[in-house]
Amino acid sequence: MNSKHRLVGAIALFGAAFVFAADVITTHAGGLTFDAAGNLFVADGHSVSKFTVDGTKSTFATGLKEPLGLSVDSKGNLFVSDVGSNSIYKLTPEGKKSTFASGISSVGMAFDRSGNLFVSHDDSIFKFTPEGVKSTFVSGLGNPIDLAFDGANLFVADMTVTDARIGRSILRFSPDGTKSGFASGLEDPRDVAVDGAGNLFVTEVTAADASSHSILKFSTDGTKSIFASTLGAAEPSGLACDRSGNVFVSNKHSILKFDSSGTPSTFASDWVSPDKQWEYRCVDGNWPEILKAGTTQVVLDLSEDQSVPHATEAEVVWAPDSKRLAFNYSPPHAPHTSYETIALYQLRGDKWVALRSPVAETSERTQLAQLAKEHLPKSGYPRSVEPLRDILKVRIWTDANTAILYAYSVWVGSGSRSSEASFLFTLKFDAEGNSKIVKTQQTSDKEVEKFNE
Repeated sequence: MNSKHRLVGAIALFGAAFVFAADVITTHAGGLTFDAAGNLFVADGHSVSKFTVDGTKSTFATGLKEPLGLSVDSKGNLFVSDVGSNSIYKLTPEGKKSTFASGISSVGMAFDRSGNLFVSHDDSIFKFTPEGVKSTFVSGLGNPIDLAFDGANLFVADMTVTDARIGRSILRFSPDGTKSGFASGLEDPRDVAVDGAGNLFVTEVTAADASSHSILKFSTDGTKSIFASTLGAAEPSGLACDRSGNVFVSNKHSILKFDSSGTPSTFASDWVSPDKQWEYRCVDGNWPEILKAGTTQVVLDLSEDQSVPHATEAEVVWAPDSKRLAFNYSPPHAPHTSYETIALYQLRGDKWVALRSPVAETSERTQLAQLAKEHLPKSGYPRSVEPLRDILKVRIWTDANTAILYAYSVWVGSGSRSSEASFLFTLKFDAEGNSKIVKTQQTSDKEVEKFNE
C-alpha cells in the first residue's frame, strides 16, 4: 500500500465510503454499497456484511485483509477493493469470489452508466472495462480518494492541499476527462455520494479539534448548504444515498440514516444488543456504560472496576441472546507497549454482574501464555519479560454460551529480534457464568482473518 493510502486506511478502517448503486442514475463506491434490491453491503474489518432493508445483518464475504472500497455493477456483482492484498475482487450475488484486478490499492471506486469501473490509485484514476481492460483516465492529481458519478460526470475528493488558502477540493471530470473545480475550501472531504437528483453530499469536519462533523450538500450548480450537523465527534467513515434519497453515513460502530430533510435515525449499531434492550454509551470518551435502550438509565458502569483511559477505542461484543457481553478495552500500561484485555458480564434477573476473567492481571505471564500454558512449550514464551504487545479480545460469540478469544503477544527476543505468537481459544460458559477453555489452536492467517472482525 502506498503512503497516501496508508493514511486513509489509518483514518477510515471501517470503510472509505458508502455506495449508491441504483440503475444508471448514480453509482458510488466505498466501504458500503446498495444493490438494486436495496440490500446494504458494508466493509466490516476483514469481511463484508450484508444488511437487508429492515436492518437484518449477515456475513456476505470473509477472508479479506483490509477491504476499503465497495461498488455494485448493473448485474448485481459486488466489487471489493482489498488494499491489504493489493487487489480488487469480484463477488457474484451468490458470493462466488474471483480476482478482477491485481497490483492496485484502491480506496475509491465507481461505475459509470456503461459499466466501466473507475478506480483511484496514487495520483491517478484508472478505468476498467467490464472485461477488465485497464486504461488511465486521468493522472497527475494530488491524492484522489473517494469517487462518485452523477450519471455523466465523475466527482473526486482530493485530499491534497496545494494552497492553504483554498484547503482541499472536490474535482469534477466530464466523460472525456476534462477537469474542473467543483468545490474548494474544505478541511476533510473524505466521503462523497450523489443522490438521484444530482446533489452531491460530502462528509466534513467542522471543528479544529475534530470534535464535530457534518454532512454538506452541494446542489447541481455548486451551491453549498449544511445537510446534517448532528454527527458529533464520531469520525464518519462512509457515505451513501439510497433510491429514496435517504443519506446513510457510518462511523466505527453505527450506521445512521438521514431522510431527505436531514432528520436522523439509527439504521444499525453494534452498540445496541441483539434484542434491542440494552445500549453501550461512552460519555465524553471516558465513561463507558450500559444503558436501558432508548433511555438515560445506567444499568452497568463499565468504568467502576476498570480504568479505561481510551474508552472511545473500546468495544462491546454481545452474545446472541443479549444475556452476556464482553468488554474489550485497554487499561493503563507501560509506554511504548500495547495492552488490551477483556471484562465479561452476565445478566441475572434485571442486573448485570461481572464474571471471573479467564486471565489474572497480577500474573507475570502474558495473557496468551496464561491461557495456553498447557499447550505451549516452556520456551514458547518469556516468564519475566515485559511484552511489547499483550492483546486479548473476544472476537465473536458462536452461540449464547460460547465465545472465541483471540490472544496475541509480541516480546523482545535475543539481540534485536522479536518473537510473536497468536492463538484462538474457545471459551464455554455454564448457566451460572463459570467458564473454561474447551479448545486451543494456534492461528493461521486464514483463521485470524475469519475471527478478526
